[in-house]
Amino acid sequence: MLIDDANHWSQWSGVVEQVWKAPGYLDWQPGIKFGFRLLMARKKVPFNVTVTRYEPGKLIQWRSTKFSITAVRSISVEPDGTGCRVVDQKYFFSSVLPIRLAYPRRLIRVMTERWLGDIKNSAEMFP
Repeated sequence: MLIDDANHWSQWSGVVEQVWKAPGYLDWQPGIKFGFRLLMARKKVPFNVTVTRYEPGKLIQWRSTKFSITAVRSISVEPDGTGCRVVDQKYFFSSVLPIRLAYPRRLIRVMTERWLGDIKNSAEMFP
């Protein structure tokens, strides 16, 4: 599965520039820490994350905190009868900043749509 191979995200994703200390296929488990650099509004922004949940081929969830905002991201793969559906969910919270003001909703939406489109295109190219 493309998502389970974090070492290669930057090869197929237009929003991931680099990944470091990435878990391999067999290494995903809660507590694993790794990082990646995303291209956000033409800026390279690094994130360090901790895996909080993993179900092989079905779910990866991680948590990170940046600028006092904690994010929880879940990427799940759900069979739909003809293939699969990838769901990318994000939850943000902060005890310091009002999320409505600090959360770049439009930017995150564009990046998520690009990530999902890149997954789809890569999966269709190399089934």
